[in-house]
Amino acid sequence: MAELTFQYRSLKDCVMDYLKQEMELGNLKPGERINEKEICQKLGVSRTPIREALIQLEKEGFIEISPRKSIRVKKLSLKEIEDIYQVIGALESEAAVIACDRMTSQDLAQMEKDYDQMVEALAKDDFKKYMDINLSLHNIHLKLCGNEVLVNIVNQLKKRLYDFPRIMLKIPEWEEKCIEEHRQLIKFFKEKNKEAIKDLIKNKHWGFENNRRFIQVYYNLLNSETKEESQID
Repeated sequence: MAELTFQYRSLKDCVMDYLKQEMELGNLKPGERINEKEICQKLGVSRTPIREALIQLEKEGFIEISPRKSIRVKKLSLKEIEDIYQVIGALESEAAVIACDRMTSQDLAQMEKDYDQMVEALAKDDFKKYMDINLSLHNIHLKLCGNEVLVNIVNQLKKRLYDFPRIMLKIPEWEEKCIEEHRQLIKFFKEKNKEAIKDLIKNKHWGFENNRRFIQVYYNLLNSETKEESQID
């Protein structure tokens, strides 16, 4: 008889999952205060695991705790977004170069399948599916690089950019640009053109200046949904 295994999850982890879900759903918006007492009552836990979860979320950049004990969902500044783009671009481009020699015909076929599904999702205005498949396509070459630390950092930063909250904002020109870049990426992988792969990912797909005007539209809309409205200039 097979032995069953169970994954232990601490109260802190459960509280973190709850808060991240609330942020992703938009129930806790950037700039809004987090009320520890309300969370205690709602989850039926003491303040200790909540405090531990909040400290961890602050380390990960999702919330900010002021000296006066005010706890808020963190808003990203334009400089912080630029820094995140730079880090993702540097790490993911290196991962893709490593993955290039390891990529099989099956991997390429999966990338092409993901690409077709992304195009189809956009045509149907299914932006959530588009985003999910987009991440799936990128994860093919990320996983092939064999560096789990790198993969975790990149995916955590992507979540910070797009998932808290994930808003279904359609920017046709940005999406068309991204679709074309994915088409080119698959082509370069087939050709094993490492220089072109690195340049595309680092300087175009994750190049901040190459995406600045789209980023401003996206995050200004996101921030406009909070009570303390602020614009990214």
